[in-house]
Amino acid sequence: MAIVTSKFRTQAASSFTQRFSADNMYLILARPQPWDDTLSTRFTAQGTGTITDINTPNPVDNSLNEYAMWRDAMSAIKLTASNVKVVTSRNNWQTGTRYDMYRHDISSTNPTSTGKYNLSDSNMIVYDSDSGRVYKCLHNGAGAQYTTGVVSTVKPTTIDTQPQATGDGYIWKYMFTVPAGEADFITANYIPVPAQGTASTVNGIDVIVVDDGGEYNGIPSVVIYGDGTGATAVAVTSANTVVRVDMTNNGTGYTWAKAIFSGGLPVTAAKATAIISPTGGHGSNPQSETNAHNVMISGTVSGYQNADVPVNQDFRIVGVVRNPNTYTTSVATSSATLFTASTGRILRTMTMTSTATTPPALDATISAVSGAKGIFVFQSSGTTRLEYIQPIASDTSILSSAETARIDTAGTKSLLQFSSSDVVTTTAGYSQSVSSVTTIMPEIQPYSGELLYLDYRQPVTRNAGQNEKINIVINF
Repeated sequence: MAIVTSKFRTQAASSFTQRFSADNMYLILARPQPWDDTLSTRFTAQGTGTITDINTPNPVDNSLNEYAMWRDAMSAIKLTASNVKVVTSRNNWQTGTRYDMYRHDISSTNPTSTGKYNLSDSNMIVYDSDSGRVYKCLHNGAGAQYTTGVVSTVKPTTIDTQPQATGDGYIWKYMFTVPAGEADFITANYIPVPAQGTASTVNGIDVIVVDDGGEYNGIPSVVIYGDGTGATAVAVTSANTVVRVDMTNNGTGYTWAKAIFSGGLPVTAAKATAIISPTGGHGSNPQSETNAHNVMISGTVSGYQNADVPVNQDFRIVGVVRNPNTYTTSVATSSATLFTASTGRILRTMTMTSTATTPPALDATISAVSGAKGIFVFQSSGTTRLEYIQPIASDTSILSSAETARIDTAGTKSLLQFSSSDVVTTTAGYSQSVSSVTTIMPEIQPYSGELLYLDYRQPVTRNAGQNEKINIVINF
């Protein structure tokens, strides 16, 4: 029997964020045309019912989906280290809530106070939305009298390295404060977590839980055995029974400890469990202690960014690609010149004649007498630069008559391309001549780099005066 530990997942998340400093990571916007467009891959087998803009398909991790994304791709926006953070689940502190306490021995046979079998599923970590502070519950009042603890009614407020005991029986460890500059990474479900923290003591004992209060005619003393040094505690009794144990010195260096009651004229002896802190002590490793095995990528798309990102147009696919190459050809290639600019255009472009400043309708099928077809995506106001894509229904093995008309059946057996001699038309009456198909080329090589993330969405419409904040959460 083997397991992958929570630390492995946390480390994997942390390591992934470091790639945004070492590599060229790009946010890809794609699929301007509707999901049910007849010229395009519709992924009919990747959803339930009829695929539409409301009932979108589910992405699948295969080359079919990857290649289709590239054929529909419009633009790329570079992501840097400032666009990515390790995040953990957000649990707002609320009065009247029972919070799980940290224990070193949580398992399926010893669950948390709320019935969780591991701390990563617990509500042990709380966020105070008023101050931005994050706390870890070290004790929730659990003991012989309240085996699953009590509800929290006093909000923690400390920013000290030492734990804070509140009047409701809780003990809280201040972990960190989320900086105001990281507000983009605070959502309804997640908060960002720093890599470094501060421990109050290195493997000291902060809590001893009374499992059985016993019965005494006096007050017993508490003796702590273990491989650390310096931990001391006193028993507190009420009605001849031990109700809690208060630490008088946390000590240091414990990886195991046993708290034994001595003296006090016992009728029956009390029993207690010393809670062993994680390696380094509480607060020393925030990402590990908060089980932060998620990464949030937060990218902003700003208007007609660098004249590379279309506006007044939709996108339905969001991807993340690592180390794409600079454009050399419209087909897959092994070119190894990395693209590094802040934004990149992926759309194909035709320069029309000087009078063609009025564009076709968005997503209109553009055609030429030669049989070349594409989907119009964008034309910047006052220019003659017509940008388009050439999708294909690659998720079916049937070659329809409409597709046959688009293919050079006698020559390349591939899609027919627009040329400088073409007149481009639409069914709505657009008709303009092409001046050049080579003056302006794409900037990013399609089908290059490594596709790390793929998301299919309902259409998001971009307007010239607005910015889109795109948050992506990846679970490790």
